[in-house]
Amino acid sequence: MSVDIVITTYRNTDKLKVCLESILEKTKFVDYKIYLWANEPNEEVKKVIHDSMYLDGILFNDRIEPIFSDNNDGSFSSNNNAEAKEGTGEYILFLNDDIITVHDSWLLNMKRILDTDQKVGTVGSLLLYPNGNIQHCGVFFSRKTNNLPFHMFYQKPIDANIAKFISVPRYYQAVTAACMLVRRSDFEALGGYDEKFFYGFEDTGLCLSMKSKLKKWSVFCPDSKLVHNEGISGTFKKHPKLQDNIKVLRDHYSGLFIDDYDMYLSNPNFMVYKYKQVEQPPEEAEIE
Repeated sequence: MSVDIVITTYRNTDKLKVCLESILEKTKFVDYKIYLWANEPNEEVKKVIHDSMYLDGILFNDRIEPIFSDNNDGSFSSNNNAEAKEGTGEYILFLNDDIITVHDSWLLNMKRILDTDQKVGTVGSLLLYPNGNIQHCGVFFSRKTNNLPFHMFYQKPIDANIAKFISVPRYYQAVTAACMLVRRSDFEALGGYDEKFFYGFEDTGLCLSMKSKLKKWSVFCPDSKLVHNEGISGTFKKHPKLQDNIKVLRDHYSGLFIDDYDMYLSNPNFMVYKYKQVEQPPEEAEIE
């Protein structure tokens, strides 16, 4: 089954170059195509894309399908929804343009979970900052964060306890779309990302809808490890529509999640995911 890698970028020239190079060099064992949505691209961005596809004027890499937008007015949700429609792959991998892949089987390990378990709707990766601290290993909800989604062990260095915790796959209510794999059929069944979100929490909304409407959970995959230069592709905390996005989350999704932070911290075996060997029908698969 093929994977459409969906990337949205806005003049993030240097990091986009590294991102594309790392995908093309490191992604093995999976049939994939990159759909690259470039908002209001300048000549530097166009050159990065061109050089990733052509050598001496000859097309040598047909894995990249660029889509140029004349403006940067669209939301993350609307851009990714439109971009996802360009492909036909059975799976869609949403990826930030400031991600660096570091090992050959990062995508294969994500895909294996969806290949074998119909009760999983989204798969997220272990994302680390360049200094090795954690950026993402799953999303929790807590009164301590005013019932807003937050990343487990966010910005924490990896000590012995954290290393043990993140070494096993786990169910979560949500994972980040900085690197998130979904089935195309599930994504389309939900109507894609909720476009009431402009930039922020749209991935959380999708995961919560996946859980409430399709009865499918998110799983964190520690065997898919990548580097994330968070903040380079956009500064979330300073985004002018942050409060609008929070309102959308609370108005439309507040009844779809539970406070689970303390459960993860108090029980190292909480929501541990067991890899499946064969695909199970939805009515027979159970969360273990």
